[in-house]
Amino acid sequence: MDSLKFLLYTLARIGIMLAVSLFGVVCGKIFFPIIASLVPQSWGILNGFFTNPNWGSFTAWLVMLAFLAVLFYDDGKRQAAYESWSSVNVTITLLMMMLVYFVPAIFRDSFDTEGKGKVFYEFAYFPCRWLYEGAGLEYTLSVALGGGIILVCLFAMYTLSFKMYVKKHPVLLKRPEAVTADGEQQDNE
Repeated sequence: MDSLKFLLYTLARIGIMLAVSLFGVVCGKIFFPIIASLVPQSWGILNGFFTNPNWGSFTAWLVMLAFLAVLFYDDGKRQAAYESWSSVNVTITLLMMMLVYFVPAIFRDSFDTEGKGKVFYEFAYFPCRWLYEGAGLEYTLSVALGGGIILVCLFAMYTLSFKMYVKKHPVLLKRPEAVTADGEQQDNE
C-alpha cells in the first residue's frame, strides 16, 4: 500500500470509528431503553435491565465492537486477496484510531466542562461508561481499556481473516518468481 492509500485508509477508518461510536450511542441511549416499553411492567427485573444506563453503555460498546470487527475482517480478507496485507500498516492505523479516541478524554478534568463540552464527553465516551460507573474504574483508564479491548479485537479479526483467506488460497504465500506459468512450484537450487 503506497503512502497516499495508507493515509486515506487510516483517515477513513478513523471517520468510520467515530461514526460507529455515534451509532452505538444512539443504540445504547435511545433504542435500548425503548425496548423497556415493549416489556410488560410485571417483568420488573427485565424492565430495569433495559433502562439501566450501564447496560445501555455496554450495548453501545458492543455495537462499536461488532461493526468495526466486521469491517476489519473484511479489510484483512480484501487486502490478502490484493496482496497488500500489512500488519504494520494496520497497527499504525489502530494506534491512530486509539489516539483520536483517547486523547480528548485526558483533558476532561483539566477544565470545567459546561454546555457543549459536557455534551461532547457524555456522548463521545458513553460506550465506555459501563467501565467507569459500573466497574468503578478511573475515567481515563476506562476509556483506554474500553477502546484498547476493541482495537485488540480488531487486530485479531484482521489477522484471522488473513490467515483464513491464505489457508483457502495457499498460492498467495508462494513467491511469484518461483511459480511457473502452469502454476507448478519450481525448485530453485
